[in-house]
Amino acid sequence: MSQHQTHNSIISGTVLLLFLIFITGCSQNDAQREFEEQAFTFDDMITQTNGSGQIIDENEDPDDWRTAPFFSGLVFVDPIFPNPVLTNDRLTLNILITGNDAVSGLRVYSYPGFSRPRIVYDDVRRPLPPGTISVSLNPLDLTPTPESARGTYRIVVLDANENVISYGDVRIE
Repeated sequence: MSQHQTHNSIISGTVLLLFLIFITGCSQNDAQREFEEQAFTFDDMITQTNGSGQIIDENEDPDDWRTAPFFSGLVFVDPIFPNPVLTNDRLTLNILITGNDAVSGLRVYSYPGFSRPRIVYDDVRRPLPPGTISVSLNPLDLTPTPESARGTYRIVVLDANENVISYGDVRIE
């Protein structure tokens, strides 16, 4: 093989590798974008959990508490509990971060129907240390007004760069 043919093979291989990286990156971005669109599509289903976090309903909402493509294998989110919740109880959301420098900051938003989103938790540490972060929430903080607390609310977990990590629904009774 001539030096010219070797040089062309290296260039072709490099171009192919860059193309594959580009295509993979685009599909990951598309998957993340699709996941984020789903995070802001509301439904009335919940994953029912008891006070210790165990799922108690065989009709688990398959859409709740999935991990976004960008954070797959790096972050795991357990279903919020208890769900449904009473107004005088507390909600717990456990988020497991498995890697160093995996997540930069953490914000939890409540989307009460068509009302304005509310930040209900904000951890500004960058990066977050590996391990479990337990977020304790007052159900009344999820609502626009305590008088209208009953209903289903979308909870969205994001990093400090506003990338959606996970989402799910909670019902206040």
